[in-house]
Amino acid sequence: MTAKRWTIAGVGAAGVAVLAAALIGRPGTTVSADQPSASENKSIFSRWIGPRAEMLMVPAGTRIAVRLEHGISTQKNTSGDEFTASLDGPLTVNGKVAAPRGSTVTGLLTDVTDAGRVEGRASLTMVLRKLAVGDEEYTLSTQPMTFVAKSTKKKDAAVIGGAAAAGAVIGAIAGGGKGAAIGAGVGGGSGTGYVLATKGEPVAYGPETRFTFSLTEALDLPVYTN
Repeated sequence: MTAKRWTIAGVGAAGVAVLAAALIGRPGTTVSADQPSASENKSIFSRWIGPRAEMLMVPAGTRIAVRLEHGISTQKNTSGDEFTASLDGPLTVNGKVAAPRGSTVTGLLTDVTDAGRVEGRASLTMVLRKLAVGDEEYTLSTQPMTFVAKSTKKKDAAVIGGAAAAGAVIGAIAGGGKGAAIGAGVGGGSGTGYVLATKGEPVAYGPETRFTFSLTEALDLPVYTN
């Protein structure tokens, strides 16, 4: 008899639970004030994670002006070296600042060629790779910039010609026309030797040198708030 009463009681409890579940969510159904609504839960979550930062898209083609922190040159640097610079002005989109002036920028020397002897001029190619804003770092993709040293051909020709002329004078003093021809040949050889032993002009830029790069890919940055 006791077992039967428990069975009836259990069935009764289950029925009450089913009925309660059916009533929840029906029009006019009262929900307990102790149970937070979905909107309240969302509000609590938003307060916990903080407001979402407004994002800005810096479009491809945007020009980024930077100033070198340290000097670079084809004499002391090699391909693969990094260099540091800082933004010469704030990076803005529609009047909103994405990165303030002075933000650290890291660049890469992708190709460094030292000056050759007689032929070949020094050249240096560089790109920007990273932008640091506060504690965050963002990847940059920019158009490569290549700088080539001035041509020294005229200077080299002057050196060779000058040495040949000096040799001709020495030859003339030594023994007339034939001596002059010999002297000219010796002098010319000395001039060429001088050029062979001396490299052309390097490509070199000191600290605070200003460069302007162009973005090749759009960049997403949050609005900067100080």
